[in-house]
Amino acid sequence: MDGIKVEIEAELERHEYTDSNYHKHSRFERKVEIRVKFWEFIISGNLQDLSLIKSSLTYFMQGYWKRSGAEASRIGLNTNIFEYHSDYVWNLNFSDRQKDKKSSLRVYLEKNGLMQHEIYLDGQQVLMLDVAISKALYFVSPKIKPQ
Repeated sequence: MDGIKVEIEAELERHEYTDSNYHKHSRFERKVEIRVKFWEFIISGNLQDLSLIKSSLTYFMQGYWKRSGAEASRIGLNTNIFEYHSDYVWNLNFSDRQKDKKSSLRVYLEKNGLMQHEIYLDGQQVLMLDVAISKALYFVSPKIKPQ
């Protein structure tokens, strides 16, 4: 959707082993990789960032439905996700905007404080993105640390 992409890839790995009775068995392990891309800004299975995006989308949608109609007012959403690199800083922002009593979700990406990309999403597009992020969150699995 105009530079926003949710990718979920699964790869099955086959592991063969022999039990104590010398019977051969196979076990399949699914490795899932999740990437949510907002243009060049990529979130790879980070539960905290994905949860922050999901909660921002949910907050926007609740305000969108409650404030639609004649008494429409600002929702008050302004969420930032920062990613620091040695040469630059990304800022992914989610905020509400209103024009002609219609609310939309503004998503923009800054690099070192300069606007790189911007999009305005209506209620249906926000719902679609919310469903995709929810599905991605479902597939996030804990990382196993070797002992």
